[in-house]
Amino acid sequence: MRFSLRTLLLCLSLLWTSTAAAQTSATLAGHVEDASGGRLPGVSVTLSSAATGLTRATVTDDQGRFTFAALPAGEYVARAELSGFRPLVQSGLRLTVGEQASLVIQLAAGAAEEVRVEANAGQVNTRSSDLSYLVDERTIARIPINGRNFTDLMSLQPGVTPFPHRDNGSAVAHGLAMSVNGVDPRANVYLLDGTLLNDFTNGPAGSVAGTALGMDTVREFRVETNAYSAEFGRAAGGQINVITKSGTNQHAGSLFEYHRNDALDARNYFDAGRKPDFVRHQFGGTAGGPIVRDRLFFFAGYEGLRENLGRTIVTTVPDDQARLGILPGGPVAISPAVRPYLEEFPRANGENLGGGLARYTFPFDQTLRQHFLQGRVDAMPADGTQLFARYTLDDTNQRLPTDYPQFPRNFVSRNQYLTVEFRQVLSSATIHTARAGYSRTRIGQTVEVNSAQPLPVFVPGRALMGAIDIGGFPRFGTQTSANLLLGQDVFSGEYDITHVRGRHLLKAGALVERYQDDEFNPTFSLGIFRFANLSAFLRNQPAQFIGLTPESDVNRHWDWTLFGFYAQDEMQIGRDVTINAGLRYEGATLPRDPRDISMPDFLGAPMPGPLYDNPAPALSPRGGVVWNAGGSGRTSVRAGYGLYFNTSNQQNLIVTVTNPPATPRVIIANPAFPVPPFERGGGISVRPIQHDVELPRLHAWNANVQQALFADWVVMLGYAGSRG
Repeated sequence: MRFSLRTLLLCLSLLWTSTAAAQTSATLAGHVEDASGGRLPGVSVTLSSAATGLTRATVTDDQGRFTFAALPAGEYVARAELSGFRPLVQSGLRLTVGEQASLVIQLAAGAAEEVRVEANAGQVNTRSSDLSYLVDERTIARIPINGRNFTDLMSLQPGVTPFPHRDNGSAVAHGLAMSVNGVDPRANVYLLDGTLLNDFTNGPAGSVAGTALGMDTVREFRVETNAYSAEFGRAAGGQINVITKSGTNQHAGSLFEYHRNDALDARNYFDAGRKPDFVRHQFGGTAGGPIVRDRLFFFAGYEGLRENLGRTIVTTVPDDQARLGILPGGPVAISPAVRPYLEEFPRANGENLGGGLARYTFPFDQTLRQHFLQGRVDAMPADGTQLFARYTLDDTNQRLPTDYPQFPRNFVSRNQYLTVEFRQVLSSATIHTARAGYSRTRIGQTVEVNSAQPLPVFVPGRALMGAIDIGGFPRFGTQTSANLLLGQDVFSGEYDITHVRGRHLLKAGALVERYQDDEFNPTFSLGIFRFANLSAFLRNQPAQFIGLTPESDVNRHWDWTLFGFYAQDEMQIGRDVTINAGLRYEGATLPRDPRDISMPDFLGAPMPGPLYDNPAPALSPRGGVVWNAGGSGRTSVRAGYGLYFNTSNQQNLIVTVTNPPATPRVIIANPAFPVPPFERGGGISVRPIQHDVELPRLHAWNANVQQALFADWVVMLGYAGSRG
């Protein structure tokens, strides 16, 4: 079944007025009672923030309930007043991103002066059935992290396992990914103030070097791992929801410099002579405060990283006898066509390995240069209205070795993120939010050939030689993906509305993201020759050539749109039971490029056409129940379930570039060297996508018990499962 952009626009026109998302805020709900535990209706409850001057007010319903939705994370003071009772002021209420906090206010009869208490909201979750874990500001500031990558703190959370994603030299698989409850690491969604951080590869947030700077600009983040609500979509894995710091009524700032070197390092066994140098400087600062008190605030931060990491690279080269054509099996005549490449092999400086092979080690200065810059402005132009804009820039260049000194490569990335959010209180029961986001990510690689003399290229028209594989040797030559560049622009829009009606906290939402994916992917464009062994190489007897033809087109451009709508209800049953129920409808239009191929039958020939038959949008039910056992807020029993789909699968587009007819990758047996006869190329390899592909899906569920012990200690015993 196909789903077109026309259908999407029709759905938007019908549903836009009643949709929402609330991924950058918190909810505080509770009730007011008297000394005997009786519920008090008509109590005026006011919530205020001294840091920003934000104030919200409501009145308890006939069951004494009150709810404050869509609150920015921060510290608040609650005030409750009712005629015939002493006013109560409770300070120290700290709300965090994605939290659904509970608060019980008890008023004492009398007309004396107000009562003041300091206590946080309940630490036991008595409102939602999801499994999520907060990394708060204190954790970020106090736990030492080598490299200051804030995303590394994810690994402290239950069910999250680090997954090194970088393969042997590809910029496509970069960084330290995380598997959440055993799900594919590329199924995670990283959000910064509600704006997508994922790049074309759907890899972890951060630069191509695997670094995620800006720790001092992050307020906190929450990792949603299981049975999360219908507000979240795009993918079936974890939802990493990061919010940034904003300015307050107090001026504040910081400066820092972290320095590491090799002073206490030991020499590696393979290091020749003295140990390699290592110097890292990580430095920066932040500043924030009011521009107009209670109305306009700013916050800005910068972080720089300068690293020189000395490495000793151990590789294999022909020994001195082999350079003369003398092998253990007897002398061979060295082909004139091979000799320029043979002479580029460094001379051995280590032990002889036998068979004409010897060890060679060389030093390499691996450098990393990264700039991170972020600025944010918050405004409250009128009571009940909030607005903020944030811009983030991350620019990175990392120089890396290969197995031979002539062929270093550089990983480069330049990522930019912009978020603008508007939130307005329409009434004490209704709040709406609109958010616009823009993500511009660029990751790539450049390769070099620093040979002593110009070497003939393998593919006519290419600027550089390719690679030579010889049995017993590492690959000699440039990295296969060559000068790769993957770019993605995402334009996003969201609209939020939250409404409190009696025992119901109703939410609805819509998300629209327009993707523009650009790929310059010259993988295999420089060609690879394969020789069975050193003797075959010296005699110029290649077994195979694999590479793109000279006329291959390595550019692609795909436009597509992701859309989602949801409705969520948090309903109280009696005084101590809460039901969470939600439904999400999400899908995506078909990515299209005129050079795409279609293969409905894998045994048939590829033909120009759509990559696959676009799956229909999916319905994702979410639900759960929470029991506040005993009604004290100290014990809760929770269970939740959700069905999740991966509708964001753009990383699968990357491999489709080497497909005929636009970009044929040929295999030639027993070719001439160094320029193969492309006219007899055969065995064309194809990388299609299953034509009747379905959206990847995952069923996730959990059951757990939470118990407050003392102070801020809470213990949880639970089970989480998934199947997909």
